[in-house]
Amino acid sequence: MTAPVTRLTILLAALTGAVAFASSAEAGGCYGAACYRHVTTPPVYDTVQENVLVRPPRTIYRTTPPVYDTVSERVLVAPGGRVWQTRRGPYGELIGCWVTTPPQFAVRQRRVLVQPGQTIPETLPPEYASVSRRVLVQPARAGWVPVGGYGPGPAPLGGPVPAAFGMMGASSANIGVGLGFSRGSLYDGY
Repeated sequence: MTAPVTRLTILLAALTGAVAFASSAEAGGCYGAACYRHVTTPPVYDTVQENVLVRPPRTIYRTTPPVYDTVSERVLVAPGGRVWQTRRGPYGELIGCWVTTPPQFAVRQRRVLVQPGQTIPETLPPEYASVSRRVLVQPARAGWVPVGGYGPGPAPLGGPVPAAFGMMGASSANIGVGLGFSRGSLYDGY
């Protein structure tokens, strides 16, 4: 029960100090080492280029038709050989003799397959495209910084915060938590 009461006390003291600080800063123009201002930085974005896969590699199949040709070839129609032939002679007598007949050939045309049809696989490479994407480089931040300690322009965030607002012995992280402007944790980007 002691820790919640202590934190509540610190928070109330911080808020009281902030109200007192704001009224004294407005009234008298506070620019000393005890004056702070609330600074906010916007988020920082950048554009990055990435190669994105548009179409994965793929295999397509091309089909070629069969190729035919007409050829002429000489074929045997009748085999040759020796044949016994008889006939009548000039005086009517029967005469027989062996007659050699040559083989008989003819030219025939026919259609022949020269090359069968084929299916040829062809692998197309993947296609990529370059796209730009907006990414967060640094998130928006807010915090209290001394008013006059850093020269012209806004002071960097996360500067030292002394034991102001009546919180003696408190660290700067405790004051930030008490005021609601802590640097945060690892998970909220600060």
